[in-house]
Amino acid sequence: MEEVITTIESPIDVMYLLHKAFRAQSERVEKLAAQGEAGGDLTEFKAAFEFWIKQLLYHATVEDKHMTAPLTGSQAARDNEAEHAELVVHGTGVVDFLAKGDTAGLSDNVKAAMAALEQEQHQELVAKAQEVEEVLKRAIGEEKVVARTRRNLYRRVMALRVLEFDHFENEEAFVLPLVRESMPLQELSVVKHLLLDPEASDPRWIIDWVASELTPQERQLLAALEGRFEEVATAGD
Repeated sequence: MEEVITTIESPIDVMYLLHKAFRAQSERVEKLAAQGEAGGDLTEFKAAFEFWIKQLLYHATVEDKHMTAPLTGSQAARDNEAEHAELVVHGTGVVDFLAKGDTAGLSDNVKAAMAALEQEQHQELVAKAQEVEEVLKRAIGEEKVVARTRRNLYRRVMALRVLEFDHFENEEAFVLPLVRESMPLQELSVVKHLLLDPEASDPRWIIDWVASELTPQERQLLAALEGRFEEVATAGD
């Protein structure tokens, strides 16, 4: 069971609450992917995964723009941005994989199959990847194709979750101390950007989600911090 966060000493410490919410969401997605690997329906997984990626992309974009960009002389800040880029690549890779449907697990095997089918009579058949996938489906069976896709999907989600957890640990250890030291007057503005999305139809979609993943005590900390947002000058938003 994850430790309950009992205090926020500095506004940027809200990141511990944000990271806790992300961990809960990503672990839930991984569990649903595991159920899908065992043959379960992927409808709930897809919805949970899409929400996870939506949150992750917004979070990374806001952090890069408002939190680490001002840290111009910091290698830790640049490393943090590079980790965000890697998370985005992995996340969009899973999105692309999902879009291919139940034959997605074959995509990594197409080239190998084409190389194996070297006989002259197969050249026209293997000219298109789609045709190769049909050959493989017939060769190993539809059920095994689906099973392969589910296994591949679970591995990709698990890798993304591990990458995310490692990133959070690095950010907490190396970046947050820099923000406290170098940006004390900007912290509250950064946090407001992280928790509220003024361009969305529901600007509270982030903060409400974070609150839903927290204990009652942690929600009180979050609400108290939100109560300070009026301190952020309009010109500085």
